[in-house]
Amino acid sequence: MECPKCRRENEPTSRFCIFCGAPLPAPEAEQPSEAAGGSIDTFPHELQTLQDEVRHLRELVALMNNRLAALERMQEIAVPPPELAPAPPFEPATAPPPVVPPSPEAAPKPAAKVREWEQILGGNWLARIGVLALIIGAGFFLKFAFDQNWLGPAGRVILGIVAGLAMLGGGHYWRKRYPTFAQAISGGGIALLYLSIFAAFAMFNLIGFYLAVGLLLLLSIASAVLALRYNSMALAIIGIIGAFIAPFILAVSANGVPGAAGTVQADQSFWLLVYIIVVDLGVLWLSTYRNWRWFTLLALIGSLAVFGVWYDRFGSEVSLLTSQGSLTLIFLIFVGATTLYHIVWRRAVQAFDYTLMVINAVSYLGISFGLMWADLRVWMGGFSLLLALFYGGLAYVALRRGAENAGLGFFALGIALIFFTVAIPVQLGDKAWTTITWAAEGTVLMWLSFRLRMPQFRIASYAVFAAVAVRLLFFDFMLDLRTFTPVLNERFLAFVVSIAAMYLTGYLLWRERKSLWAQEESAWCVYPVFLVVANFFSVWLLSAELWGYFSSQLAILGGEDIARASALQNIRNLSLTALWAVYAVILLVIGIVRRSRPVRLAALALLFVPIVKVFVYDVFSLEQIYRIVAFVGLGVLLLVSGYLYHRYSEAIKGFIAEK
Repeated sequence: MECPKCRRENEPTSRFCIFCGAPLPAPEAEQPSEAAGGSIDTFPHELQTLQDEVRHLRELVALMNNRLAALERMQEIAVPPPELAPAPPFEPATAPPPVVPPSPEAAPKPAAKVREWEQILGGNWLARIGVLALIIGAGFFLKFAFDQNWLGPAGRVILGIVAGLAMLGGGHYWRKRYPTFAQAISGGGIALLYLSIFAAFAMFNLIGFYLAVGLLLLLSIASAVLALRYNSMALAIIGIIGAFIAPFILAVSANGVPGAAGTVQADQSFWLLVYIIVVDLGVLWLSTYRNWRWFTLLALIGSLAVFGVWYDRFGSEVSLLTSQGSLTLIFLIFVGATTLYHIVWRRAVQAFDYTLMVINAVSYLGISFGLMWADLRVWMGGFSLLLALFYGGLAYVALRRGAENAGLGFFALGIALIFFTVAIPVQLGDKAWTTITWAAEGTVLMWLSFRLRMPQFRIASYAVFAAVAVRLLFFDFMLDLRTFTPVLNERFLAFVVSIAAMYLTGYLLWRERKSLWAQEESAWCVYPVFLVVANFFSVWLLSAELWGYFSSQLAILGGEDIARASALQNIRNLSLTALWAVYAVILLVIGIVRRSRPVRLAALALLFVPIVKVFVYDVFSLEQIYRIVAFVGLGVLLLVSGYLYHRYSEAIKGFIAEK
């Protein structure tokens, strides 16, 4: 029978494919050729069919055991193979056995399962701790030998190299029988080789700088190859830690006397960068075949740390192009290690992968700002914009690659939007144009979310408008009253554009309300919030302009004319009351005409503010004439509002009962 999935032949009686595990179509039922009385004659054939089926089941069990053993080897779980007794041979029977009811017997108890923690502790960690103890003991022995002058510098280095190679040979010898033990002693051998090369260069001056870098690089490559061959992340981590500790020690030792043992000269600093980049290329190569996230994280942290040590020592002696160029190469390599693996192999992205992407992107942007801010301040906004375009292109590639990379694509798109938002204030500075651009960005993102059917853009739009609200309240509000001009100022422009963007965004949300998420569809969740916030900032802006105009007049007047100053203060307070009351009445009229209960409720809430102000504050702070105007004006507006409610009561359709 042919499998419909892998197109390989199976036994006719099989129900599942033995190669891919897919279910096989059920065979058509055969019509009996003989009567029921002839079943005795066909029994030998049926018995042979059963024997074939049992034999086939044994093959399936053997195949499953092989797969299980392979998985246990990959997880470093050493489980002894079960001892299976050979199955008794089938004896041909010529007659059916009599049907005898089985006698009740106690079911055999299953064998106790070996505790996995015991195997891990005894088989894995004892070997690793033993290697660590061996290395420490060897260090104490070498210290004692050095104190007794048993070994010279060359002998000490040779002894360390021989011991390291011997441990690598032992790991290779036991790699099949004891894989975990082999990995442990192989890691110890790599550590000894690293220490030997460090000592040969930094302590004894037996080898030169370039030879030391080359040997360390070869050792890192060898550890990566062994890690890939043994499928051991522990070996890879040991190799990467050793690779990045090496240049750290080389750079630290450069604080000695020039020309002394282990000293790195300024003309050799470029090759340290080359060394870091080559090691990172090895990380990229290894991450293409194994998605070892902790390994990639250690490599990223090590690269940034070594770059920091190098820049602290040689940054003032090299050009900005060298520093920024090498940092950019490191950034691009880890972009490949953290994202291109999933794009090429179509693998699902995990939370740890997102963390690696954020660390790489934020570190590159922050360090680049630190390197270039003093000399290239005017270009830093453009640099942030280029970085945003880069991540936008990465998101496009991921989304076009396949549905498996949708999460990766949207996350890269989020990083691009954040960098674009950062680029605006970096380039424009703390000015109203930053708020204006952010407001326009939020509206465009909202439009794109409906145009492209991508709700992620909508979430980004909410975040941008939240930033716009913060800027309007705390950054764009204050102005110099001595140079204040009503309407013709940056604050007014920023508020007007932002308010218009909020109204437009609220309209887009209302028009596309059928395509919103369930949380967004509720009446007071999304688009009414934009309308409420837009009205709030409208009242805020008008009040601020009104207050700013009279305050600027008071500032110009100074303390020369007390009577006029008192009159201006009364007019300022009365104007605020009138503004809020008139705005509330206008909203009430709109709510009645549009038959919108939320608008009417908002108007009543706003109308409550000037009522309280008149009866609580204005009655004591205003002078007699202004107090009269305040009460009379408010009374007229309230009477007009009450009349409108009675006049259009049918149109309102029951103010309280309306849903």
